[in-house]
Amino acid sequence: MGSGNEEGRLRPRPLEVGMTVSEFLERAFLGSTARQLATAAGLLVREVLRDPETVVGLSLDAEILAGGAGVASLAPLLRGGYIDWAAVTGENLYYDTLYALGTPFYQVAQAPPPPCEDCGGGIVLRSGDHAAGEHSLREIFAGVDFQHVMGSAEMHDRIGSHLRAREKAVGVDYPSLVTTAHEAGVPLFDPAPVDNALGSLMARLELVGNRLAVDPSADLNHAAAILNSAFARGASCAVWCLGRGAASNFALNLPRHLAALVGQERAPGYRARIRMAGRSHPLPSIDEAFAPGGKPAEPQGTGETPPPATESGPPSTGGNDAGGAAATVDLAVSTDLSVALPLLTAYILDRVPPRPPKRLGGRRSEMLDRLRQDHAQALLRRPV
Repeated sequence: MGSGNEEGRLRPRPLEVGMTVSEFLERAFLGSTARQLATAAGLLVREVLRDPETVVGLSLDAEILAGGAGVASLAPLLRGGYIDWAAVTGENLYYDTLYALGTPFYQVAQAPPPPCEDCGGGIVLRSGDHAAGEHSLREIFAGVDFQHVMGSAEMHDRIGSHLRAREKAVGVDYPSLVTTAHEAGVPLFDPAPVDNALGSLMARLELVGNRLAVDPSADLNHAAAILNSAFARGASCAVWCLGRGAASNFALNLPRHLAALVGQERAPGYRARIRMAGRSHPLPSIDEAFAPGGKPAEPQGTGETPPPATESGPPSTGGNDAGGAAATVDLAVSTDLSVALPLLTAYILDRVPPRPPKRLGGRRSEMLDRLRQDHAQALLRRPV
């Protein structure tokens, strides 16, 4: 006889022909890392995407766009309104623009498995193939609309407006991530604009008179204005981090920055934080993601993750997040993102109807004006 305690009991069922991806995940991903991935999928649907008013951010540090993930997995999420803003490393965006310009990429035959945090491994550019793409980027950056200081989100939006016509001209079948972000009004931030090939190209052009420069402070305030606008109308905010690095630090630190501008009572922080990274970089717990003082904590090296959700609900820290919020739904998953991201994208597309696009990119001036007003009011409220 059983003990009568059914909580957490596994009830596996056989796989069947004709199952959807979401049924496959829910039925077969039962143990260890597979269960963590299924838990993350469920949290994305229930806690992040179910309410169409929730403002959803994505950070991408894992180098997966060289392997085509921008076109195959992320662009559909932007087109469907599942991602409202994103922080993406410049190296990823460089590869994405090369795809848009028709640069050929090749799979390496019998390549050794890449590290899990570098899921673009096994994809190569042949020598000289990127030269035409860089020449096209030089032409774009030489345009009069690029000859001033701007935030990286504004720069990527302008690049996207130029790329779609070039994609069509060179016969690219599907729009790149940068082009899709422009068409969907999704701001793309690069928190470290000079540590990659795209930043190097801009630096070389500056030496010959190009006046394009990226202002990281403009990006930080622009992204904080997005959260501030959402909180002002009573909407929740959530963030989904793929990999660890500058992009996730940027995304996770936004509530802290906003609280410094408008006060903690006006900056409740993220409703849900879901972090995913390669197995070779163990994740600390979400609450350890930022040590006191606002600096990223050192990895603990344990690789442990919170327990999966049960029928009673998802895991929750019950503590404060970076912006001083109340209880936040947290999950950290260690997985191979080259496998996880396509599965999660298919799951989302199957389980959640398209969300109305928020087109935050076109509302930058409006949201920044509100942030300036709220910041001025916060300064008046502070004791002398």
